Amino acid sequence: MATAALVDADVAMGKELLDILDRANFPVTGAAWIYLEDRDAWQLVLRTPKAETDRLSALSEIARAMDDAGDLRPRLDLTRLNIVPPKDFVMAAMSQTVKADGTIPVRFDRNLVNGTMIGDALIYRLAA
Repeated sequence: MATAALVDADVAMGKELLDILDRANFPVTGAAWIYLEDRDAWQLVLRTPKAETDRLSALSEIARAMDDAGDLRPRLDLTRLNIVPPKDFVMAAMSQTVKADGTIPVRFDRNLVNGTMIGDALIYRLAA
């Protein structure tokens, strides 16, 4: 279980970013706060097909959408954001067990899926 707290403000910012990206038609097939044990920190992970070809361009597009939408970018440090391609093994492992549509976050705590240990996660959206 995570020792660093995932606070309500983080949960709200994750939902806000997902809403912003949906309005900007930026494709997100998975979104979750995932606890990184080695850093004792939470990272917001977005799974998108745009990460397969040019992660830097995709991250720039996310930053522009955040800027266009208001004040989220100053509140959500981009170093806490990671974008991954559709075949990311952690997101793929979680999607074998959990389906989430983005309306109500799902907690995924201390699970082993096909040899991949997921210590702690809060999932907004996750499809197969």
